[in-house]
Amino acid sequence: MGDAFQNIGGTSSSADFLEWNFTIQANGTPWSIEEAMTQLLAYENAEGFTLPLATAIQRDGEVIHELGRRRKPTAVAALRAFAAMSTVDTQRELARTYADKLVAEGLPEPPWVDQIGQVRVDGCWWAHDPFGETAIVLCAFSYDGDDEHGILAMIDRTLGGGLFRELTLGTHPAEWLETVLNPGSEGFVGEPLDPAYARRLFEDAVATSDELIENREYQPRPVPRAYRKMRALTLARARALADVPAPAESFPGTVELELLKRSFLASGAASALPGGDATDRALDLLVMQFVEQAACHPLQLGPRRVQAILGLPALATDAAADPEVARLLPEVASAWISWTATERGLPADAVERLGRITEQSCADLRAGIAGSAGGA
Repeated sequence: MGDAFQNIGGTSSSADFLEWNFTIQANGTPWSIEEAMTQLLAYENAEGFTLPLATAIQRDGEVIHELGRRRKPTAVAALRAFAAMSTVDTQRELARTYADKLVAEGLPEPPWVDQIGQVRVDGCWWAHDPFGETAIVLCAFSYDGDDEHGILAMIDRTLGGGLFRELTLGTHPAEWLETVLNPGSEGFVGEPLDPAYARRLFEDAVATSDELIENREYQPRPVPRAYRKMRALTLARARALADVPAPAESFPGTVELELLKRSFLASGAASALPGGDATDRALDLLVMQFVEQAACHPLQLGPRRVQAILGLPALATDAAADPEVARLLPEVASAWISWTATERGLPADAVERLGRITEQSCADLRAGIAGSAGGA
């Protein structure tokens, strides 16, 4: 939570701080309560130091239990704020249960209890590139026209379920709309977005960002400076977008992968490849890199994914161990990527751009294989 909260030791003192905070904001608006709770749930101090998320979540649970034992109106208010803004399903339910119990015992509700979190979704829009590698998402909200605000996010979808590269909160979302609908970037298309799909984009990006930002070995750059301070609000607004997120795209299983390989080998894109076991082995190695090493669908390829996957040292090393595969792999990769572009129906300019990147990446792959073979 905030500086004061983080610097106070002990669950009881932390609950005291929360009660003090809600004494100050006793007559706040639902929006001001949500903003304040989001800052508290950031567990970040003024110098940018943050508690690990696992530690923060454990502390939240302890504080909720402590508040549930206190027969005070400020404890009810803090619990209602947790119930609206906590990032953990079980903690929201626990806070709600404790608050209901205290109210049943005669304690008063805070004046904003019926409105907190009850935002209206005023619209969702996004801009996306033809390869599915980048999404710029804008979702606008208000309390029936009051306290308008919006979340604008740039999500890098080449990593896991998506990684936040930018995350911004604004109180005039209409000012961003024209930029999203007419992004002016190469190949980007702006259009309205299904709120359930927007929820999945936000929640997937939070999950990936949490995992990578907390991983000291990774530490992605750039990391949105506001990420921790907006994390709770982003998840709360994601829940407001739809009762459930849109289902994730299905990842191919073993049977589907084999069918994709057969379709490729029977296509015109593979017609120049020699038949035989060596081509099959090269294709197996390539697809395995897509699925197991890069964790991406082998059809969903764009310039950055191609550069990353064909540049994996493990791919060159594994290929170099089999001279026949080493000779064929760059040609197999080039043909596969060309075939995926046709299968997806990419526009001509996107196909051309992908082709340029593929040519350079395959040249780099050949050099990597040669270097691995020479060092063997």
